[in-house]
Amino acid sequence: MDLVVIGPLVASAVAAVQRAHRRWPDANIAVIAPDPDAVRRQASFAPGVPLDLLVAGADAADLPVRLQELRSAGVGRRRHSAVLAAVVHGVDVAEAPAPSRVTAVGALLEHAPLAVLVTGEGGDLLGWNRRAEHLFGLRPGMTGQPVDDVVPGALSLVMAGPPPAASGVAPGAVRPPLHLRVADRVDVELSAASSQDDVGRPVVLLLAVDVTDQRRAERERDRLAAQVELLGQISQSLMGSLDLAESQSRLADALVPALADWVGVHLRDEHDQAAGVVIRHRDPALDVVVRKTERLQSRTGSSTEPSRRAAGGEQVLLPDVGPEDLLAQVPDPALRSLVRLLGARSLIAVPIPGRTGLLGSLLLAKGAGSVPFGAADLDLAVEIGRRAGIALDNARLYSGQRHLATELQQSLLTEPPVVAFADIAVRYVAAARQAQVGGDWYDAFRHRSGDLVLVIGDVVGHDTRAAAAMGQIRGLVRGICFNSGDVPSGLLSSVDEAIVGLELNTMATAVLAQLSLPTADDGRDGVQMQWSNAGHPPPVLLDASGGARLLDPGTKADLLLGVDASARRTTEATTLPAGSTLLFYTDGLVERRGEDLDEGLRRLLATVEEHASEELGALCDAILEAMVPRAGEDDVALVAVRPGPPAAAGAGRTSWRRTSPVPDVPPTDVLELTSLRHLGAVRRRARAFLTASLVADGILDEVVLDEVVERSILVIDELASNALRHGRPPATLDLREAGDHWIVVATDSAGDVLPTPAVARPAGQGGYGLYVIADLASAHGVQVDGDRKRVWVELPKHPLER
Repeated sequence: MDLVVIGPLVASAVAAVQRAHRRWPDANIAVIAPDPDAVRRQASFAPGVPLDLLVAGADAADLPVRLQELRSAGVGRRRHSAVLAAVVHGVDVAEAPAPSRVTAVGALLEHAPLAVLVTGEGGDLLGWNRRAEHLFGLRPGMTGQPVDDVVPGALSLVMAGPPPAASGVAPGAVRPPLHLRVADRVDVELSAASSQDDVGRPVVLLLAVDVTDQRRAERERDRLAAQVELLGQISQSLMGSLDLAESQSRLADALVPALADWVGVHLRDEHDQAAGVVIRHRDPALDVVVRKTERLQSRTGSSTEPSRRAAGGEQVLLPDVGPEDLLAQVPDPALRSLVRLLGARSLIAVPIPGRTGLLGSLLLAKGAGSVPFGAADLDLAVEIGRRAGIALDNARLYSGQRHLATELQQSLLTEPPVVAFADIAVRYVAAARQAQVGGDWYDAFRHRSGDLVLVIGDVVGHDTRAAAAMGQIRGLVRGICFNSGDVPSGLLSSVDEAIVGLELNTMATAVLAQLSLPTADDGRDGVQMQWSNAGHPPPVLLDASGGARLLDPGTKADLLLGVDASARRTTEATTLPAGSTLLFYTDGLVERRGEDLDEGLRRLLATVEEHASEELGALCDAILEAMVPRAGEDDVALVAVRPGPPAAAGAGRTSWRRTSPVPDVPPTDVLELTSLRHLGAVRRRARAFLTASLVADGILDEVVLDEVVERSILVIDELASNALRHGRPPATLDLREAGDHWIVVATDSAGDVLPTPAVARPAGQGGYGLYVIADLASAHGVQVDGDRKRVWVELPKHPLER
């Protein structure tokens, strides 16, 4: 049956169409109706009506022509069905069986706007249309193959779908789509529908839409979004710290594994010398290799060729670094062996620019199993280097300013004296909020009577004006106290008068104390103390049993200095037993924003009691660590005093005062000491001497080399810096071979200034390094010849016993 025509006398044209379509599903149907529009409206919503239904009026002039075209279309559709049957069954068109009553899909397959594959229930490939042939590169011989051979992953869609129409599911039931990438070149969205072929056999139609461009756009969008997110994370992490080393470490952490398998951040100082190397790897098992690489590059200054070029301003992209290329990219053999363990199949190196020059370089590396770097990765790395440069430059500038501020502040704070009856420790910590000097100060000096005078104070404000006022008030206190025999309250009153009379226009809190040994008439043990408090936080007294309390008289506090010169001031007195500890501090130690001062004082007392058994300097450090683990919002100054038996005072601090001759060993190498800025060159030359000496002695173990050389360099650094800071030019450092040890001699022209170990003093004022030297050297001494002073040490060539 080719054509069914329903005339105008039929009562219900649409019902007649439905009956005719059920009986002859392959035939085309035409309706001749008095009101064609009404029939068309009814047919639009009626089920079982063919899509190509022709509805026309009886008076249509072209009705015969349209009926003939409709009949011809039906004939053509059946021919396409025969072609499809031939594709499915692999026979000639002439031998193809006559089409059955199932839907003829040949024309639909060939003219569909998407690729179509036809598979059996088991996933065997039965046929396809031209779009599928072009999309998947199909060939005639592929018929019968598993569909997964053509589209990997498609079989799961075939097998997971609903059963075909023969099992009661309507033909055309569609499964949820899959998104697959085929042959790493094309992305498809694959869906499946149950159907039957022309002989009624159940088949599955796989409908594939080429979404390669869409997926490429989505991947590019995701890549750009990931880059923006990574840049944001890097910027945020770098903004979180103004410490140069921490910023360098944060940068490396942010890049692994987000952008690379491992990274190296190499910084240079203002003299273009290596100033720090930080390496991070995504594999924790390689941490030992990472640490060795950091030590090697820090010690020798060796680097990869891409890093060297990037440090000079180049942008380097090496997408594929073969084993034979590694020799050229990492010339140093020791470094090359480590880089080979880290993995370096693809490399990027970019400069880290600062405001006025290059700060260093950033090396990004991927191993053999990762996707190589491309041009887009290089662009991203350049932007990361630029952002990192801004942050690291800020950190370097801040560190320099903070160091300068701290040094300036500490230059105003002299080192405490050595007294026979007590140990003294002092500390100063600058505020973290900004790199500037402030008004906190401490002082400890001898009165002309021999008594010890202790002062802690804080000028109102935190700026250069406060620092200037602090220097003036500190000078006033020193001068007035040294020449006067008055009690502490009278001394503070005199300072008050001087502030007003000299028109300093400032205010300050302070505690002033006088400590002295009891006289024979007193009949009391311990150190006698008198003190007066001008509006300052009360001192803390830790008794020998470990209990801490505030030295607060409980009366109304005296006025600040600089408020009223006629104000009445009081003097308090107490005895400090041997083994007790007196602690003066500024309010930055106990005050916190949003916290009550009493709570801060309670925390301080608890901390002091917790560390009561510590040596005096260690006690101060523990207090600072607990109360201000990081530099706080305000400066902090500490003065701690621990009375002891007079005979024991100073014990252990005289070994550096006794002169002893330099061992008679001829110098092997002599280095000139010109300035602290050139200590890096001295250090490198000394390291080369020590390493060569150990290798010549047959010591090749890398761990032993590292331990012995680094320990010795620490001692040599102390000797050289002491000669420059506390001696007078000309100064030299000579290195001497002496069998199983070395002799190192630092010579300067300050024969009248012997090494003086610190009793306790802030970092930067010296003296603690002499303890380090004595601890790490097997022998040490001082020889003085006129105005020439020689400080010498004996350094063993073997690791020290632990």
